[in-house]
Amino acid sequence: MEEIKEFVINFTKQEAETIYLRRQPDLENYNKALQVMDDYSDESLHDTFGMIKLIQLYDQEYYEKWGGEKYPNTRHIYKISHYKDDKYGDVYLVYLSTGNPRDGIFTYGACLFLAKVDNRLKFIRKYIFGDEMLVKDKFEGGQGLEDISFNTLKKPINIERYLEPADDEDGMEHYLKDI
Repeated sequence: MEEIKEFVINFTKQEAETIYLRRQPDLENYNKALQVMDDYSDESLHDTFGMIKLIQLYDQEYYEKWGGEKYPNTRHIYKISHYKDDKYGDVYLVYLSTGNPRDGIFTYGACLFLAKVDNRLKFIRKYIFGDEMLVKDKFEGGQGLEDISFNTLKKPINIERYLEPADDEDGMEHYLKDI
């Protein structure tokens, strides 16, 4: 599980770097960073983390507004659950905060499915934590590969918990479940 956690940590660092570079008026550096970030995911998840390849810079006002912001925080890792899947083999569900979480606030944001594709670890599916009716937060929708989901996975083999989403009642309820 240490290899998986290290992969996720490296992804969150790259995501923070890409967010930071998007705020700078350097198209080439931002697009290179985004390409590195996209390499962590299956192609079906490219452009699903709130950033897309740019063909021109934003207006100067954007850089004046965002360029001075502090370096983004990396996502919090709350829990990783390990499953076996008939098609993908070892599949890891990684429960994270949102990108660039606010200091000292611990809430669920996303669940990323991680598996080996062509012998390389890749995120293959992504869920956001929240429902359309704003009644109760839960994982809905989903983007990425269509042949895997919460419903296709059985019982987890192993679960490692790292940090409680203590500021999120629905997140804590989910965090404590053996899923």
